[in-house]
Amino acid sequence: MKKFLIALITFCTITSSVSFAAPESTPVPESTPAPDSAQVTETAQPEPSASPEAEPTAEPSAVPTEAPAQPETPAEPAETEAVPDKELSTQFVINLTVAPRKYIISNNAVIELYDMNGNLLGSCLHYVGWDTPTVQYVFDVPQYRMGTKFKVKLVSGLESVWYYSQQIYPEGTFEAQTYGYLDENGEYVQQGGVSLDANPYYEKELHMYISNKWYNDINPRARIVDGVAMLPVRAVGEAMGLDVDYNPEWDSVTLSLEDHKTVFWANNEYMTYPGGDKNASHKPVYIEGSLFVPVRDLAEAFECSLEITDYGEFMDILIGEAPYYRELMNRIPVNRDGIGSRTNYLIWVSKHEYKVRVYEGQQYNWELVKEYPCALGAWDTPTITGQFEIIERTQWDYGTYYVGPVLRFYNGYALHSTLLYYGGGEYDGRVGVNISHGCVRLHPSDINWIAANVPFRTRVYITE
Repeated sequence: MKKFLIALITFCTITSSVSFAAPESTPVPESTPAPDSAQVTETAQPEPSASPEAEPTAEPSAVPTEAPAQPETPAEPAETEAVPDKELSTQFVINLTVAPRKYIISNNAVIELYDMNGNLLGSCLHYVGWDTPTVQYVFDVPQYRMGTKFKVKLVSGLESVWYYSQQIYPEGTFEAQTYGYLDENGEYVQQGGVSLDANPYYEKELHMYISNKWYNDINPRARIVDGVAMLPVRAVGEAMGLDVDYNPEWDSVTLSLEDHKTVFWANNEYMTYPGGDKNASHKPVYIEGSLFVPVRDLAEAFECSLEITDYGEFMDILIGEAPYYRELMNRIPVNRDGIGSRTNYLIWVSKHEYKVRVYEGQQYNWELVKEYPCALGAWDTPTITGQFEIIERTQWDYGTYYVGPVLRFYNGYALHSTLLYYGGGEYDGRVGVNISHGCVRLHPSDINWIAANVPFRTRVYITE
């Protein structure tokens, strides 16, 4: 009977536990309180001999039988390869070497930097002129690693730039790749930029040749104006052997060779030349205070040959001789007679004209540069004739007066000044007469010019 009561109590206890998780087909009244599991456990202990697994019981679905899942511990980030700071940069540098040119036109050169997606990273402007052989552009950019590529654009201010064998003109771009390397000491060196050779805008140098003679000292220098070769009309006209006359009333220049005349008007394309008139290829303009005219129009006006050769950095301009200029030159006795000299000067004394003429040039091509009046030897002490050379420069003293400078050319014969007082003034300043002991006398200013410009060994040619 006792065993029966214990079994009954146990059965009721188990039934009560199972009914807590009853299926939906057996509803539990809400008024029925949930049993105290702790109290049931104390009053419904199984017998010591009974195994806990001997009588299977239904596990309530609301009570988990496994431990709740623990939140996962965040995994340690994978160790990535560290990028050394020496490979990182925030600047891109362009070193510009400006090509040396004689007449560089100063300009502001603009360069832009882009990433490979075409995004503008920066724009830099620097002055480029004759006094800037090198220029550096520094762009501050987002941090990048060596090996990154950029796009470089020449915007304006330079004729072109060279990147290795690639020539880039304004509005052109090229790709530049950065890199790093170890130098001879094992140090890491960044190449975060490029080096470029720049071609600046410049005025082309013009070399003037007139009748096969190079005129490298023409001032102001010839130059290109609006694509036309222009030259200073007075300097070049005189070098061509022309007479040059400026008319301030009309602001015009007339060039003439005997009866052949050509007229240029400042700031006016209209010009006259032998046989008619026409429009010049460019109107004459003032540069550095001198009137410049088109070289081709000047050459054609006097029927001179003209050859222009462009060598890129400079240009050769060869103006030939006017045909009638050669005829004129051939009428000059020193050219007709083929008189030569060991220097670029020649002195001709024409006794019947009482003239001393100084020529510059060479045999058969002497051009008159100075002409002076002179006195000659008296009738009983005549001036010698023939060809001689200047062999000495000195001064001769006569007590109360002197002559000098003295350019001796043969024994006691010389070109020298008129008779001068030691304190100043002329003791006898006559010229155009036969008065000396055989020497050729000139006014002091005239003989001073000859002595200052004509070298020793210059030929002295004296004719009747």
